[in-house]
Amino acid sequence: MISEIRDKVKKFLKETIGAEGIRIIMVEKDDGGWVAEAEVAEKNQYLASIKPEYRVFDKSHYIIKLNADLEVTSYKRGEKSEEEKEA
Repeated sequence: MISEIRDKVKKFLKETIGAEGIRIIMVEKDDGGWVAEAEVAEKNQYLASIKPEYRVFDKSHYIIKLNADLEVTSYKRGEKSEEEKEA
C-alpha cells in the first residue's frame, strides 16, 4: 500500500510541477486517507531565465493529501525541516 502511495505522489509531482529528484520522506494515514511529504529538486527558475543552460536546483518540500481511493485531493509547498533551518 505505501509503495503505491509513493508512486502516485511521485507521478503527481512530476506531472504537476515538473519536479525532478523526488524523495518521499513521510507517509501516514489520515482521516479516511493519506498524507505524504516529499522533498523535491526544482529547477531554479530565476537562474534559468538568466542563462537557460544553468542547471541549478532548489530543494523544496511538498505536503500531498490523498483520499482513500489514492486520488490526490490537495498539495502545498511545505516548511523546511528544523535540521535544514539550522544549517
